[in-house]
Amino acid sequence: MEKVGEYVQEAADFMNSGSFQRAVAPTARAIDATIQKSLEKESLSEDDYKRFLKQNWQLITFMGMPRALPLPMNIPFGLKRIVPSFNVHHGAEELILLVIRETLKFGRMPSEFAFNSSGRFEIKDNKLLLPRGLVNGLLGSVIFHPVNRDETIGEKYWMNISDFKMFISELWGREDLAERIMKFYLERD
Repeated sequence: MEKVGEYVQEAADFMNSGSFQRAVAPTARAIDATIQKSLEKESLSEDDYKRFLKQNWQLITFMGMPRALPLPMNIPFGLKRIVPSFNVHHGAEELILLVIRETLKFGRMPSEFAFNSSGRFEIKDNKLLLPRGLVNGLLGSVIFHPVNRDETIGEKYWMNISDFKMFISELWGREDLAERIMKFYLERD
């Protein structure tokens, strides 16, 4: 079984080359492995993924999509085809859950999604465009998770958290550091 650090490193390599869509698969696998480790079980339910997103939502949005909400109201028909019950009343958490689950199922991000650089959710060419920073936020939820404190990554890998630029190797399992950075920015505003 691959380690979470290997998935994060693979995702970071894709992001550094501008391949955000390709970074989603190793990011989803890192999330899956993190949840498995934290719950100490191999078979996960949809509720396990929902709970993980809910518990990490503040960090995910802070790092990956601070300006993303609100969602566009006209969800593309192609997205509704993936999950027939999916409709306009779903929120960002459910969209991200759908991306993660479908990516894990098929090994790639669904073609009904793409990324943009605006930092917002948008609809274009019958695709739901996600904020490019989302991958960074999802990776942050894995890197800072306490269960991953013993993970490793190459020394040249770093990540931005607002104005802070830090080596990932120093961030594994440091949930306290993520909370401190978020608190710093919340008090500053």
